[in-house]
Amino acid sequence: MVDGGDTRRWRGVAALRPGRLVILGQIGTAALHAHHTVQIIVADEDMVLSDQSGERVVCRAAVVPPDVAHAVVRGASHGALVHLDPESAPGRRWATLARPRDSAHGWACAAAELRLDALGEWLRAGQRVSDPSPDELSTGAPSYALTAEAAAFVDWVCSALASESEAEAEWVRVGAAGETVRHPAVAEVLRLLPERMSTGPVRLAELARAVHLSESRLAHVFSAELGLPFRPYLRWLRMQRAAELLAAGLSLTEVAHEAGFADSAHLTRVCRSMFGAPPSEFNNLAWRGTLHPRPAHP
Repeated sequence: MVDGGDTRRWRGVAALRPGRLVILGQIGTAALHAHHTVQIIVADEDMVLSDQSGERVVCRAAVVPPDVAHAVVRGASHGALVHLDPESAPGRRWATLARPRDSAHGWACAAAELRLDALGEWLRAGQRVSDPSPDELSTGAPSYALTAEAAAFVDWVCSALASESEAEAEWVRVGAAGETVRHPAVAEVLRLLPERMSTGPVRLAELARAVHLSESRLAHVFSAELGLPFRPYLRWLRMQRAAELLAAGLSLTEVAHEAGFADSAHLTRVCRSMFGAPPSEFNNLAWRGTLHPRPAHP
C-alpha cells in the first residue's frame, strides 16, 4: 500500500543511555538515510516508511536493521522510537529480525510478528503532550498479553521517562542491557568515567590499572556486565553528554569540545551515523536524565 507524506518535526521527550536512545512524542519525517543502530518505531496511527528501492509501506510499527537505508515519508502525531546499538546484547537480537532486511515490507512484518503494531492502545493511554509521566504510561499498559519483545520496548520507554534523580542513580548500577552491575571493577569504572571524560581522552588501559585488572580482563567483564563493549559504550556516553550540553544552550563547537569530540563536524558525523540526523534535528526534544550536572546557561 502506498500513501503520500507530510512534513513533521521530531517533538517530545528523549532519553539517551549507553546503547539506547528513546524518543516519545511526535514522529517526524526523515529523508532516505542509514545509521549504525537498530531502529524500532511504534505509532498510534498509520505512518509511511520507504526503503532504498522506493517501496513504501503503511504501518504502525517497524523494526529497521542497522546500516539499511530508509525514510520516514509520513510521521505520526504520537509514537515512540528506540535506537539500539547493534553491538549491545539486545541490539544483536533485534538486528536480525527483519526479513528481507532491506525491505520496508520486511520491517513492518517483523514488527507485526512481535505484535508491536498493537501497542497503539498503550501509547494512547499516555498524555499526548511533551512531558508524560511514567506512572500514566505504566498504568496504561495494554490489557492483552505482550510478547517478550513488546514488553521490552514498553519497559525501555517507561524507564527512560524516570525522574532525573532516578536516572542519575541508575547510571552507576545498571548496564546497557538493563541488568544490575555486580562486578566491583566495572562499578568502579562507571564511577570514574564522568570525571575522566571531562578531563581528556579516556583509555581502557588506564582504567584497568586504576581497578587493578589487565586491560583484556576489564574489556571482557565490562562487555559481559553491561552488554556493550567499552568503546561503543563510551561513544554513547559522549553523545549523551552532547545532548545535555545542547539542551543547556551551548553552541555546537562548545558542545563538541566539552563532550570529547574533535570538533563540531566530528560530532555531527557521529550523530548522523548513530541516529540519521544532525544534532539540530533534536532541538525540539526535552531530554531526560543526566550523566553530569547541567552547566549554567551562558
